[in-house]
Amino acid sequence: MKKLALTLFLITCVSVLLAQPTLIQSNFVPAIGDTQLYYVADTNSILDNTIGANVIFNYNGLRGYGLTQTQHFIDPTITPNTLDFPTATYTDTTGGFPGNMKYNEDFTDSLVAIGLLLEINSFGSVLAKYDNNPEILMKFPFNYGDSFVDNYGGQFTSATAPVPTNGNGTVTVTADAWGTLKLPMIPDIDSVLRVVRVENLLTDTIFIPIPPFIPILPIPINATQISYYKPSISKNALLSFITADVNGDTVINVLSQFPMFGVGLEEINENVDIAIFPNPSNKDRTTLTFNLKNKASVNVAIFNNLGQNVREVFNGKLQSGQNKFTVKTSNFSKGLYFVNVNVGNKTITKKMVIN
Repeated sequence: MKKLALTLFLITCVSVLLAQPTLIQSNFVPAIGDTQLYYVADTNSILDNTIGANVIFNYNGLRGYGLTQTQHFIDPTITPNTLDFPTATYTDTTGGFPGNMKYNEDFTDSLVAIGLLLEINSFGSVLAKYDNNPEILMKFPFNYGDSFVDNYGGQFTSATAPVPTNGNGTVTVTADAWGTLKLPMIPDIDSVLRVVRVENLLTDTIFIPIPPFIPILPIPINATQISYYKPSISKNALLSFITADVNGDTVINVLSQFPMFGVGLEEINENVDIAIFPNPSNKDRTTLTFNLKNKASVNVAIFNNLGQNVREVFNGKLQSGQNKFTVKTSNFSKGLYFVNVNVGNKTITKKMVIN
């Protein structure tokens, strides 16, 4: 009976620990001055469309370009368009001021977008004001299985088309899954909520007030964003797949809060067994040892956790048998690195830690 009670107790504890997260105003809405660093992933990364409760989101194959971008949350009163959005609580901008900006208004039960300033090819800066019919970005509380649809609209103006043009859209937001997020370079993250946002907007015909006065047909703007959240780690998405199409011009972004292997890097143990000693390295050098079955062309390089090549150890032909290289690590910063050994058309990668 005691064993049964203990088993039931452990099951209950595990269920609580793995409970789905709930998005609320205090754990979702950022504060002015917050920033979020994102690593840019390979846009060929495969989206895991697993849905349901307590599932696995497997992104162990995610690879990065070695590039980053930073999301900033700034005071709307210091932006050039502050008079257009007097009720804005904060401004969301990627790349820093004065890049593309979204003006948001924060409420206890919701977060809404009241307008944005964006760059569109051939139009330049376009100002959209949704203050008459704002777009709901999130409703609180928001759990797995929740969904809402919101209609929004406003006026668009630009230097090319200063006469205001109406635009109306629909956004659908759904939490279609929660579970464990697997990423390539960190421990698994449990209790992650997947949120899907689909937006479709169409402008009216745009009239140009300068010769030859040829009107521009209505412009469709469509976007899908699939994001993974765990509020106890961050108010911002841990991982996002974003596809935006403006009048046929498509932009795809895959962003992760966590570093990943560089494109072409993968940790495997095939044909070549790499030994790294000491690992972690707490002195000024470490030794790489591996055996070759046959004479081969070999490249040995060390990559940092952004996928950037920081040291080429060897590049040339090696004989069969044991090969050994001493690597000076005194100039390396502390952290995680990857030893990349390319033998013919095979790439073998091992983790190396510098303390």
